[in-house]
Amino acid sequence: MAEPRRDIKEKMKLLRESYLRQLPERIEEMDACCGGLKKDPGDREIAKNLHRLAHSIKGSSASFGFGEVSAAALSLDKLLKPFVETGTQLAEGLLPDILGIIDRLKSAVELMNQRHLEEAAAIVSDQIRQEIAERAERRLVFIAEGDPSLLKELSEQIHQFGYDVAVFSRFDELSDAIGEKSPSAVVLDFELPEGVRSEPATVITIRNRLGNGIPAIFISERDDITARLQAVKAGSDAYFVKPVNITDLMDKLDSLTTSRVSEPYKILIVDDEPELAAYHALILQEAGMATEIVNEPLQVFERLFEFGPDLILMDMYMPECDGMELAKTIRQMGAYFSIPIVFLSGETNIDKQLSAMRMGGDEFLTKPIKPDHLISSVAIRAERMRTIRSFMERDSLTGLLNHTRTKLQLDIAVTRARRLGAHMAFAMIDIDRFKTVNDTYGHPTGDRVITGLSRLLQQRLRKTDIIGRYGGEEFAVVLNETNAHYAKKMLDELRTIFSQIKFRHQDKEFSVTFSAGVAVYPEFEDAETIGDAADKALYEAKRSGRNRVIIAPG
Repeated sequence: MAEPRRDIKEKMKLLRESYLRQLPERIEEMDACCGGLKKDPGDREIAKNLHRLAHSIKGSSASFGFGEVSAAALSLDKLLKPFVETGTQLAEGLLPDILGIIDRLKSAVELMNQRHLEEAAAIVSDQIRQEIAERAERRLVFIAEGDPSLLKELSEQIHQFGYDVAVFSRFDELSDAIGEKSPSAVVLDFELPEGVRSEPATVITIRNRLGNGIPAIFISERDDITARLQAVKAGSDAYFVKPVNITDLMDKLDSLTTSRVSEPYKILIVDDEPELAAYHALILQEAGMATEIVNEPLQVFERLFEFGPDLILMDMYMPECDGMELAKTIRQMGAYFSIPIVFLSGETNIDKQLSAMRMGGDEFLTKPIKPDHLISSVAIRAERMRTIRSFMERDSLTGLLNHTRTKLQLDIAVTRARRLGAHMAFAMIDIDRFKTVNDTYGHPTGDRVITGLSRLLQQRLRKTDIIGRYGGEEFAVVLNETNAHYAKKMLDELRTIFSQIKFRHQDKEFSVTFSAGVAVYPEFEDAETIGDAADKALYEAKRSGRNRVIIAPG
């Protein structure tokens, strides 16, 4: 979720000021390097360190908009580069030139400190900012239906899936309400009031008042092509014949109201310069992405496991190991072989850029980079990775995590809970007497029951919770920072709601229940024992009568 623009600007201003404050310290390091070279011009390590400092300041100062500082650092970078790359000794006559450039650096920094720095203005265009504007957590649905009993049933069923609902029995009431508040969608009977066919012009007026951004789902007694064509001409986005199958309706309602909302891309930023890493993080955060920063390159592997990024944005030149070495190391780990790695560096040598990509990089971006370019490059590759990952990690019927990925997420959750000293609950859920549903109503109807429960879990659980389809009619849920009491309370509420959902097969309606077993960390210390304990608790819930939640005794 993007932060308010004023907060972003304030953070950017503070970052620039922080960067300026630490520049004198880095220039002192350069002075110390010069002292060492004066004593021993052949010390290659000192020369390499001085070049690394110049190269780093060149890119980072340009990113923050300090052109004079960047230009001076670029001069030093060019002067030292041939000697560092060839490993030859610096000529003694070059030392005065080096000191002169460092003096230019000092003057440029002083000049920057004397100016009244303007706030780092808008990072992202107004168009992008509008696209990532904050959306309401719960979606509001208007239902207009002339049959009071059907209106009540639709309202209750849609509400069970986490929507707020407002009901109307007349077109004029609906029209007035649209003028006061904009819904996420409208479910509209094509015949209002009951038994009297409405004029198509009236329906079209309602559709026009909604605007193109708000979907309209039409329901009707009629299943003929004429009625469907009239609905299309009136602006319908979907059409259902009564009696309405609630699972099919929810499928369509969810797709129409959530297709534009997706989980933020998760970007891991690896850069030994804290201010510059924070600067790039702010740009990506304002574009709606979630970021995590690693300033110590060797800590990247711990964060990879827990954060699970869609993409790594990595600096090329860092102490301890450079970006190319780190990328190659990551690529040698099977779980991260395909994760996109984008290098962000001041390096302009094409041969070196290509070498970095051969070592494991997917793209090379040069500092300073325009914010819009950074956002686009990261988003394109992150989206591609998410698409590939969804095929590998998601169940095709429900879209939930598959068995293997769910177990991995349980491992991650236990590791996180142990690190934070927090509780974590793991629940196994199984639909009661599901074989009877398949035998009585057929497998397609059974699939609708499975998708109905998966949708309920996604709508009602928190965004921080992890939901997976463990297999068949069995589901698993990881409830982060949750103790046994709250886990049971939450699952009992879901169990009650699920039992009230009406599924339809031809002219018959039926309801289904589920049972659940729960195990909690730290009562059980690792993922394997937690999983076994939850499974045993689920078996006990089934054995003792079904339609209940059992907590595994610790």
